[in-house]
Amino acid sequence: MARYLVTGAAGFIAARVCEMLLEQGDEVIGVDNLCTAYDVRLKHYRLNRLLPHENFTFHGMDISDRRGVDALVGACAPLDGIINLAARAGVRASVEDPWVFVETNVTGTLNLLEAARRHGVSKFILASTSSIYGENAPLPTPEDAPSDRPLQPYSASKKGAEAMCHAYHFLYGLDVTIFRYFTVYGPAGRPDMVMFRFTQWIAEGRPVHLNGDGEQSRGFTYVDDIARGTILGLKPLGYEIINLGGHEV
Repeated sequence: MARYLVTGAAGFIAARVCEMLLEQGDEVIGVDNLCTAYDVRLKHYRLNRLLPHENFTFHGMDISDRRGVDALVGACAPLDGIINLAARAGVRASVEDPWVFVETNVTGTLNLLEAARRHGVSKFILASTSSIYGENAPLPTPEDAPSDRPLQPYSASKKGAEAMCHAYHFLYGLDVTIFRYFTVYGPAGRPDMVMFRFTQWIAEGRPVHLNGDGEQSRGFTYVDDIARGTILGLKPLGYEIINLGGHEV
């Protein structure tokens, strides 16, 4: 039985990752600050599905709390890996308050990387985003497509987290897998995502608000596929960036 720390455990993707790890007999320590970026009832719904598992424990905390993160990782050691799925997400929200995106996505990742180094955790997974590719990314998008010109604080914060992961791999030999997720959908997904907003507006007979010229496209990936791929990334890979999802053309 392996033992993993999963951050953002009450989140859309992380909750499914936790469920799959528990189903295969692993022990999961979940961390989440249950922030109000969207309706917190969804987070409690997901969390309440995990709490009955005897191999699941939960800690309510923010990964931007450096001392708290270090103390928790130290208390939970030895760990077979840290899966960092905690994040502030959302392009528009990041423009309104970029500071909280840096605190969670960059500083939070740094706190976890440093705790992994200090307490002998050899494997680290980071959730990143396809938004990192900016405008006019080729479809399907290869991992070596340009990603150094992010267009919003959200994608910029994820690029910063990726760079910090590479630094810790280079300096300390930490085995890192970075997943750049494409648009993920499924049960109990984030309510601000386009498919849920469109469905609600149509069901309620309200106008559908469409940004852009209507010619844009998104690549959707089902949450179970994302969760399975994330768990496969726990194998030793050295340092690897992997696009998980993408477009069909």
